[in-house]
Amino acid sequence: MRLITDLKDLQQQRYDRSILTLGNFDGLHRGHQELINMVITRARETGAVSMVVTFRPHPLKILCPEKCPPLISIYEEKIKLIGDLGIDVLVKIPFTLEFAGMAPEAFVRDVLCHMLGAREIFVGANYRFGRERKGTVQTLSDLGRECGFIVREVEQISFGGEVISSTKIRQLLKDGEVGHAARLLGRDYAITGVVVRGDGRGRTLGFPTANIAPKHAIIPSHGVYAVRLYVREMFYDGIANIGVRPTFDKQILSIEANLFDFNEDIYGEEISVYFLEKIRDEKKFGSVDELVSQIRQDVEAARRSHGARE
Repeated sequence: MRLITDLKDLQQQRYDRSILTLGNFDGLHRGHQELINMVITRARETGAVSMVVTFRPHPLKILCPEKCPPLISIYEEKIKLIGDLGIDVLVKIPFTLEFAGMAPEAFVRDVLCHMLGAREIFVGANYRFGRERKGTVQTLSDLGRECGFIVREVEQISFGGEVISSTKIRQLLKDGEVGHAARLLGRDYAITGVVVRGDGRGRTLGFPTANIAPKHAIIPSHGVYAVRLYVREMFYDGIANIGVRPTFDKQILSIEANLFDFNEDIYGEEISVYFLEKIRDEKKFGSVDELVSQIRQDVEAARRSHGARE
């Protein structure tokens, strides 16, 4: 996959014939995947270049920061996910106030047609673009007749009878419904972060943990989860706790993961935590012994969860 992050690059190497889709694609859920697969299939049928056009940062971060939702995917993750689908070209347009002021007609003629060579464009029914979001699917279709491309309007995609949306997935994750979110995402939700030093309490309790400073904005609700951890290019089963550790009167949110069958120093390293199932909510225990007893039960529950997936 070719990644383009500056429109100036397209002034030197323009495309003559592409099939493309546009959007933010936060989370790259099953609906996004199906839309992109439509583009790939059509490009192969017509001998054109398959293309995804998206923006960085999310437009709301520039236009109305207080209304911008926390994003499901970080930048590097979205690039990899789109690349894994098999798209030929990913165009990440820098979203600035200047770009936001571009009229819909100018964006279509100058960028989609002149630079990207659009021949067919796949978009959702509610797609909006251009200055003040004045451009609609109808605007795009009208311009298509002038510029020589066809618009394929795609209805909102469902899975198992349930309409998929990034908004719904965000709420599921915030509620700790990681299994439900995974069904809509088409994969387990993961957060990536660097392992930092904590207070070492987990080791004294007999359950050493990796304390993670996350890059992701969305953290599942407080509680204990069965997880898989990607460390040094290998996966390990484990368990993770998200919360403020009320038994020890802590107030700062922490993400602590215990890797089964792993006992190496990984401070300062980047790891990913994939959430499989929520085991229980966070609670305060009357003593350390009660906490340790519960952790042992949690570990067994997590191992059963892992075993059920094998």
